[in-house]
Amino acid sequence: MKIGIITILKVNNYGAELQAYATQEVLKKMGFKAEIIDYLFYKNPSHRRTKASAPVFPFPLVARLKEWIYPKMTAFKAFSDHKAQKLREKRFADFHKENTSLSKTYHSIKELYSAKMDYDVYMTGSDQVWNPGIYSSLAPYFLTFAPKGKPRIAYAASFGVDTIPDYAVDYYRKRLDEYEAIGVREENAVTIVQEIAARRAEWVLDPTLLLTDKDWQKVAKSVDIPLKEHYILLYELTPCAYIRQLADFFRSQTGWQIVRICKNACREDKDESIIDIIDAGPAEFLYLIKQARLVITNSFHGTAFSINFNRDFYTILPLRKRNNSRQRSLLELFGLTERLLVEGSPLPDVGKVSIDYSYANKRLQEERNKSIHYLKSAIDGE
Repeated sequence: MKIGIITILKVNNYGAELQAYATQEVLKKMGFKAEIIDYLFYKNPSHRRTKASAPVFPFPLVARLKEWIYPKMTAFKAFSDHKAQKLREKRFADFHKENTSLSKTYHSIKELYSAKMDYDVYMTGSDQVWNPGIYSSLAPYFLTFAPKGKPRIAYAASFGVDTIPDYAVDYYRKRLDEYEAIGVREENAVTIVQEIAARRAEWVLDPTLLLTDKDWQKVAKSVDIPLKEHYILLYELTPCAYIRQLADFFRSQTGWQIVRICKNACREDKDESIIDIIDAGPAEFLYLIKQARLVITNSFHGTAFSINFNRDFYTILPLRKRNNSRQRSLLELFGLTERLLVEGSPLPDVGKVSIDYSYANKRLQEERNKSIHYLKSAIDGE
């Protein structure tokens, strides 16, 4: 049985690349033929916009300006270290060349909908594929290009928001009704599907958590920068002064060095006391988390890999962001809510930094089994 998966990848984002790889790898381990349908997300520089790929919902002017300005600002900042940028791009590309099964590349929505595909099952993969804030058409991520009569399922799809705006409800209801089985990544997404489409959705693990520590070590690669045995790893998707404050506090108490994975090929600031890693690819990202003594992050996948690798960590919730259900539901699932700190919280007790993973690991295996069972049942049409 051949399965085609559409998801978000090739967007210079560690979580996106690794969840895409994990989805098809898990299916292969289950005995299926699986590949990613390589439709370029609108943020990929090689994506070709057309009228058909315009956003489904109206966007305010401020949001449209951000979508136009942010990529240019990122490219301008990265230009300061052109060599690092090229190495980073190569490492991202090489990760998929070496590890991920991809279809031919579809640069536009027209190419995607004109393709002659022969998958037995079509799958919407994980990440925020159903986010109403995506500044492009959501239709491909609801598998509207799939031939009629072919099964459509979703695994660990995320809305990326806590609630769906009223103006979008009818669209989501129609699209969700076209699925044979729906698996979602967050607990609150189960409620969203029920309320919008009166459909049952299964709460399943992010695909990165379906692979074990040993599975990930097979594709991890060490960095070429010498690091001390004990280091504090920072990974910020959203800039947060509290994360830096927390890292400085632990450094002052332990003497551990601070290492930071930068989300783009440029330093986050001019602080020479922090080792900035600006050219890491997905494989190096895995290594840096695996080897860290302590991880401090506000990233969902930074949290997920910390749990999978049994690292000590803290997940920070920014005050100005409202879509924090992803991190909350993940940590509640594994009984690790004490590792959740709202920005500005009192600094934690250094003596309590170590995590007892006995319960979390037991729950992780239970949830893996449950999620694999959902996948098999959904694919088999049970």
